[in-house]
Parts: sequence; C-alpha cells; structure tokens
Amino acid sequence: MKSSNPQIATITGAGRGSGKATALKLGRSGKSLYITDIDSNLLEESLSDLKSEGIEATGGVFDSSDISNAKILIDSVIKHYGKLDILINNAGASKPNSFPEVSEENWEWNLNLNLKGPFFIMQEAAKHMIKQKSGCIINIASISSSGGMTSSPSYAIAKSGVVTMTVTAAAYLAEHGIRVNAISPGIVDTHFHDEVKIKNPKVLESQINTIPLGRLAEPEDIASAISFLVSENSSYITGEVITVGGGKNRL
Repeated sequence: MKSSNPQIATITGAGRGSGKATALKLGRSGKSLYITDIDSNLLEESLSDLKSEGIEATGGVFDSSDISNAKILIDSVIKHYGKLDILINNAGASKPNSFPEVSEENWEWNLNLNLKGPFFIMQEAAKHMIKQKSGCIINIASISSSGGMTSSPSYAIAKSGVVTMTVTAAAYLAEHGIRVNAISPGIVDTHFHDEVKIKNPKVLESQINTIPLGRLAEPEDIASAISFLVSENSSYITGEVITVGGGKNRL
C-alpha cells in the first residue's frame, strides 16, 4: 500500500548500474523518485522499468559535472514533488590515465564530475532540507580514496575529496536534522569496468583475487547499503563512510 505522503528521493546517474539498482530498491520500499542521467536513452529505460513495477518516478537529463545544472535539478524536484527528503549523489565515472600522463583536461574532467558537481548538488539540496529541518544525503566515494588507484590518480583524488566533503557537510548540517554519509564501493560488476575487461581480461581476474570475499560487488550490494543509510534504522548515523568492498584494502 502506497503512503499518502511518501519520501522523495533524488538519484543522479540512475540510468544503469548501482544508480538504477538503488532506484529500484528505494522505489520498492515506497519512495517516490526523481532520477537523472546524462544519457536520455538509459534514463528512459530506467523510468520505464520503475513504472512497470508501479513505482512513482520521473526525472530528467542532467550533466552532474556542470554546476549550473545543480540548481536546475533540485528546483525541478521541488517543482514536481514539493519537497526533497533524500539525495543520492551517485553519478560518477573515471577516465584512466597513469600518474605521468594526467593532463589538466583529465584532471578537470574527473574532479568536476566526481567532486565539484556533487558538492553543488548537495548544497542546493541542503538549502531545501534546512527549511524542512530534515533530510538525508548519501555521497558515493570509492575504495580508491583510501587504497590508491594508479590507473587514475585524479579519480582517486576526487573520491578522497568526496569523503572530506561528506564529513564537512555532516558537521554543518547535523543541527538542522540532516544526516550526511558516504558509501565507498569496491569493484562493482558494472559498465564502469568494461573498458578494463576489454583491454586486458586478466586484470579483472587479478583484482578479484585481492578481494577476501572472492567476488565482485553487485549493484544490489551498493543499493542495499544505501537503503540502510536512508532508513530509520540508521537515524543516529551521520558523517560516516561505509566501505562495501568485500574486505578489499581491509583484510
């Protein structure tokens, strides 16, 4: 039975992978959704799948790396639903370059998409949540933020920034009743690693061998962790970073 006043969740980068899995997870729990993706075809496919399950969902095409889109995105959510309870800053990607090859263009692309964009989206969402005196924000960091990532230093640096961004925002927003946490995924079996698999199939196998639980994460593993952090079961958790990496870099 649908609630007469469901929570409203916004998820960026929800066209596929962990973002889409999160949309399905939250939608099935009764939340109404506003999802985004930079790819219109993927966005429409996600919306179709959500609506086929009877989930209330709408969305729009947004480039999370363009900070001018941040206010437009959050204003669109408020215009459609009248409020915003949950923000999942999920959109992100990497353009691999080893340390000696990182160009200014590569640096800017990685930081704009993975750090700068999410900060300003979070900022816009927080303005509305402060008025409500409630809200929950989840940022997606990465296991690379603590373990290093030699194939893409600028990505790892951006994700390290996401960790600090999360803790800083949590400290400021706590008095307003807003919780801010982050998820640091390990290696997730999504399109994110397709390029690596195509170029060198042995690379992924060697990576799996470094994971104590012996497998890649599935998108649903990330979605389940997010679902916990936005629920009442985690109402006393803020400023934390939860690693979902099968023990990699820890055991």
